[in-house]
Amino acid sequence: MKMKTKQFLIILFFLASATLFAQENNPVANPAAIVVSGNARFTVLSPRVIRMEWSADAKFTDNASLTIVNRNLPVPAFTQKETNGMLEITTDLVKLKYKTGSGKFTQNNLSVDFMANGKSTTWTIGLQNKGNLMGTTRTLDNVDGESKELEQGIISRDGWYAIDDSGRPLFDNSNWAWVMARPGYKPQDIYLFAYDSDYKMALKEYTNIAGKIAMPPRFAFGAWWSKYREYTDTEFRELVGEFKTHDVPLDVFVIDIDWHIKSLPSFFKNGQRQRDQAGEDAGWTGFTWNKNFFPSPEKFLKWTDEQHLKTCLNLHPASGIQPFEDVYPEMAKAMGIDPATKKFVPFDITDKKFATNYMDLVLHPVEKMGVDFWWLDWQQWGNTKIPGVNPTFYLNYVHYSDMERQNKVRPLIFHRWGGLGNHRYQIGFSGDTYVTWKTLDYQPYFTATAANVGFGYWSHDIGGHQGGAGTPELYTRWIQWGVFSPIFRTHATAMPWHERRIWVYPLENFEIMREAYKLRYSLVPYLYNEARNTYETGVSTVHPMYYEYPKNENAYTIANQYMFGRDMMAHPITKPIEEGSLFLSHETWLPEGKWYETSKGSIVDGNKKVTMPFTLGDIPVFVKEGAIIPMQPKVERTDEKPLNPLILSFYPGKKGALRLYEDEGNNNNFKKGAFTYTPVTSERIGNTMNITIAPVEGSFPGMLSSRGYELRFPCSFPPVTVTVNGQNSIYNAAAKVGSWSYTGNDFETHIYLPELPTNKAVAIKVQFPDYDQQLLSGKKAQLKYLKKFETFRVLNDWNNSLYDASGIISLSQFGQNLEYNLGDIKSEINTFNDRWNNALLTIQTVSATNKAFKPYYELLKQYGSIAERPEFKTASSNLDLETKTKVEFVTKGTDKIYCTTNGTTPTRSSQLYAKAIEVTLPARVNAIACPAANGVCSAVASKVFYNNKTGLKYSLYKGTWEKMPDFKTLTPVDKGAVPDFDLSKIKHDDTNYGIVYNGFITIPADGKYTFYITSDDGSTFYINNQLLIDNDGLHAFDEKSGETTLKKGQYPIRVEFFQGNYGQGLSVDFSSDKMAKTSLFPSL
Repeated sequence: MKMKTKQFLIILFFLASATLFAQENNPVANPAAIVVSGNARFTVLSPRVIRMEWSADAKFTDNASLTIVNRNLPVPAFTQKETNGMLEITTDLVKLKYKTGSGKFTQNNLSVDFMANGKSTTWTIGLQNKGNLMGTTRTLDNVDGESKELEQGIISRDGWYAIDDSGRPLFDNSNWAWVMARPGYKPQDIYLFAYDSDYKMALKEYTNIAGKIAMPPRFAFGAWWSKYREYTDTEFRELVGEFKTHDVPLDVFVIDIDWHIKSLPSFFKNGQRQRDQAGEDAGWTGFTWNKNFFPSPEKFLKWTDEQHLKTCLNLHPASGIQPFEDVYPEMAKAMGIDPATKKFVPFDITDKKFATNYMDLVLHPVEKMGVDFWWLDWQQWGNTKIPGVNPTFYLNYVHYSDMERQNKVRPLIFHRWGGLGNHRYQIGFSGDTYVTWKTLDYQPYFTATAANVGFGYWSHDIGGHQGGAGTPELYTRWIQWGVFSPIFRTHATAMPWHERRIWVYPLENFEIMREAYKLRYSLVPYLYNEARNTYETGVSTVHPMYYEYPKNENAYTIANQYMFGRDMMAHPITKPIEEGSLFLSHETWLPEGKWYETSKGSIVDGNKKVTMPFTLGDIPVFVKEGAIIPMQPKVERTDEKPLNPLILSFYPGKKGALRLYEDEGNNNNFKKGAFTYTPVTSERIGNTMNITIAPVEGSFPGMLSSRGYELRFPCSFPPVTVTVNGQNSIYNAAAKVGSWSYTGNDFETHIYLPELPTNKAVAIKVQFPDYDQQLLSGKKAQLKYLKKFETFRVLNDWNNSLYDASGIISLSQFGQNLEYNLGDIKSEINTFNDRWNNALLTIQTVSATNKAFKPYYELLKQYGSIAERPEFKTASSNLDLETKTKVEFVTKGTDKIYCTTNGTTPTRSSQLYAKAIEVTLPARVNAIACPAANGVCSAVASKVFYNNKTGLKYSLYKGTWEKMPDFKTLTPVDKGAVPDFDLSKIKHDDTNYGIVYNGFITIPADGKYTFYITSDDGSTFYINNQLLIDNDGLHAFDEKSGETTLKKGQYPIRVEFFQGNYGQGLSVDFSSDKMAKTSLFPSL
């Protein structure tokens, strides 16, 4: 009878639940899920979640707590029995045992058995959760690197987690549910989650009872601008103009503290800021517009609305309402304070009377002007008058629920983390971090880990907030991480070195950052789709790898690698590139399957770790095979226009599916069913892809009745045929509706569909040629890097007379040429690798003497199959008076080294190096390295070995000449010996110098010899003290030659050279009818 009475009372309470939780949440469990045993009550919330309560007076709470707000769930199958004083409750996954009548829960009278990690596990009170993967923390204020401590999260490698809700206050059942202390004497209220390694199910179960993760309005996924700076109305207008001028999108203005009065004469004494009546710095709290900065707030906010910009104002409310505020008299009266006393109104957010007046009298009037939401920048005390209620959490709740009650727009706040349950109130502000690589390096891990408590929308100060200036590279990388973070908001102090306008940075950085902004905006449909998934499943968009791959140890080891929604994986660069390099090597773990790396266009097999080169402009993002990613065209604001056309990117793979979610974007009508899904599927059989865009499901006000589409196919060959609903679509080089086009540099097909009814299916069939997609893998990156190199080459002293760049120039235009000749693409692709290696060989040759090209060579060789030039082990080339020496090489890997000692160019048929080679001085040793198997041999490595008797003597002069001076009349500034005519072997200025070389050459046989001298600027060549070649004067790199008949023997030579301005170079060669043209010195 007593049991029936209790169940009846529960049912009555169930029917009278608070209106706050009526739609989504009901804190009263279904009576059929409840088992009562004396002073203990157990609620089976799911097969893996059990609530366990003990109360000294057998009175149990059915109110929502600050953490748990919904217990009315479908009743899972379970059994209960009591045998020999032991109550057993058994579901499919857990078995609870409790010694009836044994009092308060202890490790001796309560246990729960379940399987975890393949082993039987028993949970008891007090069991430590050693494998906890952590959650988040209130703030990262003043963090330089890692946070000192994170709170525990729901997710643990132990396979279970227990929430002890015993001390948390409750919500009452009023129309605006309000916090109250939990009744009873030290009650116990514990929720056990036993989930093994099904982490995603654990979060689903958690958000089922703790409330859904809030779904931000669509504009929140655009760019936010924030700066701790005294901006005026005029400056904000100018700033928006700069965004427009530089073609950078923007959605949200976060206006810091200076919007309100911050300084009055009464705030200062003897030049020092005074404390206000609340004991805080005077002016830190404020609610009255500073009319010096904003002469007409209404007109300013009308302008932001016209610009489709959302505004957020900063609040530091701890000082309450001080007497200087415009609203003070009204607020004081409402709170029973005589305004004449000038006594401030204390801030107490847990006082419902204060909070109601605070909202109605102080904040709502500002909101009516046009302010969209508030930045609740609470930085003061950590508790309130109600034990267990911290002001951060409750501020979040009051502001969020106030917007919810107004029901005008979708609620949105901006504040720090307040503890478990705070996931219902988004967005998070992570606080004032330092501008360092360490801080950037920590943020991806921190953000993904916060998903373990459902706090999926952290917003960081992109670029860092305080400290040093950082570097352009650091800010660029921070922006790139921001693109693939939940909320994209830049921020910093007002210090001039904390620049956050991307267009103020060097041009290369600006262009990269602007592309990142545009990428973010293109992904808004994907982000919003994932936000709905987060709302439904409890799995945040940014979440750890171990959610998807809990059994793979690699999922736990690379901290900064995370899933970005269901179909993308990001691994931002958070370390600087080494000085002198253009890239860094970045190791990423790829789970099983194929992945498409977006910055390179590479199709990569998974189930392994891969190391790839990434330049400053690259963001490591991998897309699952077959994924269909929804995107939008270029916009300045997220709500600039309807999603029309819808861009759908079909990534390489056999099958794909997407359910595109849409709603009105900024209200809660979606909770009443006002939303749509558009299913899209793709299937590739052989080289034929069939795509279906199904009729839209559902409806909402303002939805599109017709829509255009742009279908993109990364890493594809141009199609043979395209049909849309059975009608042929033809090729057009321009992006034109009803046709398809091809972008050669990206190797990507685009199909442009006309506007079609959204309530009817669309069928697209794409017949690709019978070529392997893998042939195109990575070539997007190769062309991108080679085009950058070609730009660099033209501007940086490339000697066209010595090094033929035609192969490089031609290959850099490969993508454009493809667009001109789509029919030849297969043959062009077949020759691509050979052309690439030939170009790489030329760059390797040049970079050996011109170090400016070395960084590009190091980057480009990542994509080639070419051996590295041999490295001489013999250190010295000037061997005093010795006549012979041994030459050795450094052997590396399996490459083979071939060499010559007579000055000729080595081939695979030349002498194979196996041990030290003895040569007679002087000698030029040329060597190449060749792969043991297939591959291209390296450029020639050459070294001259000589002694003081056979080397070239030089004299260096300084001066400005237009023709060769008489060096005999001048005094040299330096003298020495060198092995050859390489100008870089003599230390000299870049301009206005001269060199005279003297030495001997050996003529091997009687005959006619041709000598060549090529120089920039003037040069002359003497043999046997006779002028043979005159290449004098100021000129570009130019070759002249002369012939003479010589007998076998040794002859003195002299070369005179001078350099004016601009390019410089010198080369001396000779040949005969029996000898190919070769370097003059030394000759054998």
